[in-house]
Amino acid sequence: MKFDPWFFPMFRLVASLSLFLAVGLAIADEPPTVVDEGRLRADLARLLAELDSDRFEVRTHAAERLDEWVAKPELGSFLGAEFRRVLVRPDVSFEVRWRLRRWSRRLPDPPVGPVGEAPPEELDRLARQLDDDSYAVRVGATKRLDWLLGNPKLVCPVMIRLKQRLASITPGAEAHQQLEAAWQRARGAWLLNDAASEKLPAVSDEQINRWLDALTRPVSPDAVQRHSQAAAERELLDLLVRDEYLPRLIPLLNARLARDPGINAAARLQSLLDWTKPELVAEYWQGRHQLGQQHLLVGVPSLSPGATNPSHFDRADEREAHCVSGNSLSPGNYPVGEAFPHPRQENAFFQLVNLPTPRRRMAYLYFVQTSESDRLAAISRRTLNRVLTDRRVLSEPELVMLAELDPVEVSRFAGKYFLLLDDGPLAAIGPRRLGGRSSRFGIICALLAADGTKDALPGLVNAIEKNIFLPPTSLAPYRLPALAALSIAARDPWPEVDPWLARQIAKSEQLVEGRPAAAELGATAAAILLGRHGQKPAPFNLQPVGDPVLKRLRLEGYRFDDEASRKKVQQWWAEKED
Repeated sequence: MKFDPWFFPMFRLVASLSLFLAVGLAIADEPPTVVDEGRLRADLARLLAELDSDRFEVRTHAAERLDEWVAKPELGSFLGAEFRRVLVRPDVSFEVRWRLRRWSRRLPDPPVGPVGEAPPEELDRLARQLDDDSYAVRVGATKRLDWLLGNPKLVCPVMIRLKQRLASITPGAEAHQQLEAAWQRARGAWLLNDAASEKLPAVSDEQINRWLDALTRPVSPDAVQRHSQAAAERELLDLLVRDEYLPRLIPLLNARLARDPGINAAARLQSLLDWTKPELVAEYWQGRHQLGQQHLLVGVPSLSPGATNPSHFDRADEREAHCVSGNSLSPGNYPVGEAFPHPRQENAFFQLVNLPTPRRRMAYLYFVQTSESDRLAAISRRTLNRVLTDRRVLSEPELVMLAELDPVEVSRFAGKYFLLLDDGPLAAIGPRRLGGRSSRFGIICALLAADGTKDALPGLVNAIEKNIFLPPTSLAPYRLPALAALSIAARDPWPEVDPWLARQIAKSEQLVEGRPAAAELGATAAAILLGRHGQKPAPFNLQPVGDPVLKRLRLEGYRFDDEASRKKVQQWWAEKED
């Protein structure tokens, strides 16, 4: 698990120019029709410097020109990247920073670029600037340090400097809170970095004992002593992350605990020791959001308030965990790191996370603060890749659970799954679902029709052409594979969508089997193709057909008036291709 960089490197602002020069060079404010980045960068640097001028006229003129630039779509990517570069400068004033943030919201996000190096003296300076008297300097230093965390080599040096700075300044001040927040972000990046224990200074038993002395002193009203205890606790927690120190640290903690140090000191020592116990987290997801989590020590029953049974897993590894008892889960083995259906709720699933070491336990606390959509995509990818690897036939609860997973990952999976296994009938999934009492593949196609993406192609098209889907039935009358492809063609077209739609025009199959005057595959494909090229369906004698299922898919179904209308669309497309 790594943090990705989110800012570009910076360039230095030029000195402010006089009002006379600003007026004299006004012609340079107009960006060229063809973007000349060299000239634009120079003009932008001048205008940004003028935003910070002491003269109102200069600031106003620069703001007006930059506002005009931001309104030009052809400059969006360039300005987005340049503004991001400026925002990670610690010397940018509050006025300039405020304006750039407002403009940035109107610009596209620039692509992520590589994070450069930073010498030790720059890191020292940035750490000092976090408690500078100037708000603008503090914000700039914060942004710069956050950006530098995108370089794995700098994560550990940044974290160490911020921790040292945190221990050296007076607690309780506003600067102390900001510094602690910056350190927490750096610590999270360090724990989530693959090389979290690299390049850290060696620690002797004498140093560990000094930290333990500070930690176990009696509670005092003295702020300095409490500050010293907090600093010692930070150091000991970070030492727990380093696996090579656990054989030395655990006996020292137990020895201190055996001395009967007092209630408060014993609680602090036990809190550190508790981090060394393996943990399993049961995540509860519903509606594609993580709504809850339960932390369980492996081998230790846990009875939550109001629960009937204790939650108890007696063993866990990277692939499987064994449940002894639970409230939602029955005794048995469950996958680790993958989604599995909630036994009583259709629209929910669990994921078990194995955290066998202190580092992984602490890292998880930061990991759950990262992008929820990215975490759902990763869970979905692991789950569905395992299904493909094992060539496993999905159960009916698992098929229903697919609606709760990331739609892009489900789409990628579906195209491969159709070509890997055979379709089969289902009986238990009721007609209230889009697929009705459909087949196994039919349920997946129903999900793709609802919110699938072009990632399902070309597997879906290949599967349709190979006729591997079970045909519609009276209980599941919709031609779900065709509906899925048509819906994706209209919502998220793939590169070869036009030729595919054109090939469908000749097909007269109804999209709903056994229903008089139902929408047709060929006519609906023709309407989508026409719409993609700015044509209305009415002049080609395409008649809309109301259908509640297609309406839910935001897909308009059509029929041809006659075969001559079909040939008219085919002729139009042939001429367009020529």
